[in-house]
Amino acid sequence: MIRSLFRKRCVMSGNKYLSDTNIILGYLKGQKGILRFFKTRSDSDIFFASQITRMELLGFPDITDAEEDTIKTFLSLIEVLQITAEIEECAITLRRQTRMKLPDCIVAATAIENGCVLVTNNKDLAKKQINGLKSIQSL
Repeated sequence: MIRSLFRKRCVMSGNKYLSDTNIILGYLKGQKGILRFFKTRSDSDIFFASQITRMELLGFPDITDAEEDTIKTFLSLIEVLQITAEIEECAITLRRQTRMKLPDCIVAATAIENGCVLVTNNKDLAKKQINGLKSIQSL
């Protein structure tokens, strides 16, 4: 299912979505609201993850080999956006202005700098009024 949902969408242009760690975990666990969100997107929509999300997903303590394989397969089907100097500067500014956790600042900065809508279940992050950040909360 992962392959058919994401492979074709990465080669077209449409709305750009940055999936937060909690969204990818919810998708892999089969959470209905998150599955529904992905299934109702346009075929031209593109999904990304941030480099920090990749680190969070693969850095869980006690991750099993099977879980790691599933996560790596998922990540191979979407583009993981690397932390650039621009993202770093934006994250530093966000951290100073909002006092959010650094990983949340990096995710938000990645969305801002790449013109993506942030998809997250982090209610605190989604509620923040951050200039340039568009987000969808609580799927």
